[in-house]
Amino acid sequence: MATMITSDCINCGACEPECPNNAISQGEGIYVIDPLLCTECVGFHDYEACAAVCPVDCCVTDPNNVETEAALIARARALHPEVQFPEDGFESRFRKSAPKETSQPAAAKAPPAAEQARAPAEKAPPRPASAPAAAAKPAPAKTEEPAARPAVAAPKAPRVVKEFPGQLPVAFDELMTRAVKTKPTHCLADLLIVVMQPVLGALPDQKKRALESAVGNSRVFSRAAASGLNLLLNFFLYAFAFMALAVGLHGVDILFDQKINGFILLGVLIAFAESVYRLRDGIFKAKQPGEMSFAAAFYGFALTGLANVLIGKRRPVLRRPPIPVDGFYDGAFVEKLERERRYGNVYSLQDLGDSYYLQVEFPKRVPQIGPPINEKLPEEMPDYDYELLLKNGTFIVKGRCTDERIRRVSSSLGAFPPEFTTVINLKEKVSGFSHRYENKLLEVLLVKDKSGSQGNRF
Repeated sequence: MATMITSDCINCGACEPECPNNAISQGEGIYVIDPLLCTECVGFHDYEACAAVCPVDCCVTDPNNVETEAALIARARALHPEVQFPEDGFESRFRKSAPKETSQPAAAKAPPAAEQARAPAEKAPPRPASAPAAAAKPAPAKTEEPAARPAVAAPKAPRVVKEFPGQLPVAFDELMTRAVKTKPTHCLADLLIVVMQPVLGALPDQKKRALESAVGNSRVFSRAAASGLNLLLNFFLYAFAFMALAVGLHGVDILFDQKINGFILLGVLIAFAESVYRLRDGIFKAKQPGEMSFAAAFYGFALTGLANVLIGKRRPVLRRPPIPVDGFYDGAFVEKLERERRYGNVYSLQDLGDSYYLQVEFPKRVPQIGPPINEKLPEEMPDYDYELLLKNGTFIVKGRCTDERIRRVSSSLGAFPPEFTTVINLKEKVSGFSHRYENKLLEVLLVKDKSGSQGNRF
């Protein structure tokens, strides 16, 4: 085992479900790797899955415990006797280019083999009595071509529309049309927010996140854009502030003296230092704008009252899908957003006024577990079965993969959960809901109970 988890581990747990050998477990303060189970993913990947998903790159090579490829594949065969690993064609990080190198010669050898098969017939001297038979020899080769073509997949059976307790007898599209018509508009408020973005960018990051969620439109308000505009504004604002300070200390005449340049420079330097501090996540940690925390300007906390007024007049997006932290990433590694879908974490919830609008993304692709297994599985994740339940102020979504091949692999290797349960807490009472499921996206419209009573609880 040449892989270890360092003390930089943040206990995110991303590596544990990705290990094909269940070698990773929770230790004292950090996750640990069992050296008797780790195969460095030899036989399953041409990379180490734990290092691929680690957001802080703490799954590293242990120089004091190095093992050969032969020892690692032998361990993989012992841990997974049900898997047929090829003798020389298994996946291995020791030879990432091996599959490409072996596939090209195989393709190159095919034409010569066909030519050799035809050579005797072409070189044989023609005989008049068998000339018609010789002319008919190419026909069998042509009849074999259609057999080599891939079979056309059978069309999918139409999905049966499911019904659940508490479901309203109204079609989803019709109910959604009503909800959009009754959704409040904020044209003047949106215009005010757009104009005030350079000032609102001074707010604390938590307030900017709340305002961005409440607006729900990046063209009207964006944390990153507002913070950038505010940083530019402060270069002028601080310079003018120190000019005013100079006038207060030395009188108006200083505006026509070279001494004023020192005050202007001081204001610009303070604005620059504050900009570096507020953008420290991007400058020193190389984070993307969506992952950064934009700190407040020194006067930003005085604007929180204004932010509360703007937020209170909106119908906010209560929850957005998470933004996975990529960390060490390559095209061959499992997409982290897809992993979040398998755990039921990719969903959004929006308040439309008289109803809630919920969107849940279901898994779309089968994870890359390794060629010996993936060659037997479909590339696209089959549709999940699902159950919906409205109970005690919460809405529960249960997803279940029904494909037995995928469930068998998931349970034996711990690759991902074949089922998930997502519980969504609702702030207001709901009387019923309508739903639609298409293209692995579940949409639910939950109608609020405006009767003042307890409403229907299911």
